[in-house]
Amino acid sequence: MAIYVVKDEKGFWREDNRPEGAQPIDDGLYQKLLAGEASGRWINWNTSPPSLKDPEVDGGPAAERAWRDAAMMKPCAARDRHRDEQELFRRTSLTPERYVELLEYIQKLRDWPQSTDFPDISQRPTAPAWFPEQT
Repeated sequence: MAIYVVKDEKGFWREDNRPEGAQPIDDGLYQKLLAGEASGRWINWNTSPPSLKDPEVDGGPAAERAWRDAAMMKPCAARDRHRDEQELFRRTSLTPERYVELLEYIQKLRDWPQSTDFPDISQRPTAPAWFPEQT
């Protein structure tokens, strides 16, 4: 399945719904862009093809919100996996205690922009110590 992009537009399209002037990108670049964005880098949509760039380290609210948005992806995926396992009546990857810790971490990430310490990166919410082993 081909993936398409349009310079200066933010998004990916499939062949069946691509806009006029869309250019194809290979699957390797598509996966690289998604992985980079998930790790906190930004997609530079002004280049053709799009490329990755590091967020400006200005400590400003926009950069910190970008970090928070990227940081929420892995714990939300782990939460969704746990819920799916429960609904399928399977053994869950997380213990009930760890699941609650994960939910508390997700909530801290949600609340981070409203914190009085925001956007001080030294005050960012931290994941439970066991969490990296789940990713």
